[in-house]
Amino acid sequence: MNNQKFYFKCKNCPAVIYDMADWFRAGQKCPECGGNRVSSVYSAGYGNLPGLIKNFPKNSSMWHYFDFLPLLDRKHIISFNEGTVDIDRWKFIETYAREHHNIDCKVFVQRNDQHTGTGTFKDMAGTVVASTLAENNQKEYVVASTGNIANAFAKYLAAAGITLYAFLPENSSSFQVAGIKAYGQRVFRVAGDYTRAKEVATAFAQKNNILLAAGNFDPFRVEAKKVMVYEWLRQMDEMPTVYIQALSGGTGPLGIKKAYEELESIDKGGTLPRQLLIQSNRCAPMADAWHSAKQNNFPVNWENEYPVIVNPETSIPTLSTGNPQTYPVIGAFVRETDGEIFACDEQMAVVMSRLIAFETATLIGPAAALPIAGLFRALQKKLIHNGDIIMLNVGEGVGRSPDFMQKLANAEHPIQNVDNCTTFDRDAYGKSLWDVVNKHYS
Repeated sequence: MNNQKFYFKCKNCPAVIYDMADWFRAGQKCPECGGNRVSSVYSAGYGNLPGLIKNFPKNSSMWHYFDFLPLLDRKHIISFNEGTVDIDRWKFIETYAREHHNIDCKVFVQRNDQHTGTGTFKDMAGTVVASTLAENNQKEYVVASTGNIANAFAKYLAAAGITLYAFLPENSSSFQVAGIKAYGQRVFRVAGDYTRAKEVATAFAQKNNILLAAGNFDPFRVEAKKVMVYEWLRQMDEMPTVYIQALSGGTGPLGIKKAYEELESIDKGGTLPRQLLIQSNRCAPMADAWHSAKQNNFPVNWENEYPVIVNPETSIPTLSTGNPQTYPVIGAFVRETDGEIFACDEQMAVVMSRLIAFETATLIGPAAALPIAGLFRALQKKLIHNGDIIMLNVGEGVGRSPDFMQKLANAEHPIQNVDNCTTFDRDAYGKSLWDVVNKHYS
């Protein structure tokens, strides 16, 4: 589908791809060199972007930014009002930082559990991928996933009338599997880890000549994630100096980098926020690789040296990427921003989620709780500075993880009569949560 709105520029060779049919025909790779990394370029330039960001109609979805998303015709949009959410400010963590670490900072939170998608930031990828597949007459799609992206694709592709074949590792939750099936999509739980699921998905796609999802470098997914930065510009008076998210594959940071490149082209870019990316201590290949590289002063070829964890035993399946093939790019980007990749104890996810529920009446899932633990750990490691403006990506509602929800509740037993009932000191309960935080991050 040749178009004048946008084109893909290959990052590995001089090729420019104007016709999306060529991109899909080549298996979502450069037709010239076979590379899987391209950058989306909008032919009209980015001069109208600031005005579009500031003039935002009430209750719009991320498709308000249609002019800067890779779709030609609005009639193909598949949307559930995703991608634009209020940015909260969590002053209670600012108080903690000031009182316990003598750090004056601002803490903002971007969530995606308030709309009618699937309750994670993967919905942003879901809407763009489904819309572009529909526009390009694709009828089937294959994806390997740790859970959340497959659920988002299942919903959005179902709305587009597209069949999804989802391959999940065996440690994925039954809830994730059931969710995909409920949309009338096909799911295969693969014996093995996420890496094995990707291998089987690739073989299935090749055997049946079906398009395979392009992974974290998928330009449609990257374009979707850049909208996070548009929302910072729209809703905030100051741009973040620090960005924190849980890290599995890393499309979020890639989207941030793309948005800043666009803004830089019109002299609106500013300084990239330091990337503080958090992995579970039970599946932390990027964090381990980063620590080793830093200890050795980032030797030649450090980006390509990372461990591969086979069958990671994490209790957060959505973060179970044991073979982080994006690390060469993610690691380089983190270093460019003077950031860090480090691991946090995933057992603290329950405490973090309880604390956030207590302080804000917001229920978050385990992959959203981990970056909050990461913020407390960053304060402990002196990675947060006076004057920092922190953006927390809390992109998973607890509805995506009912097993985790059960862990949030203290055990209760049936009572026989009123004499078995006692009053409850909620303030003391809150103090007990903060005591755990203070003990763990002192």
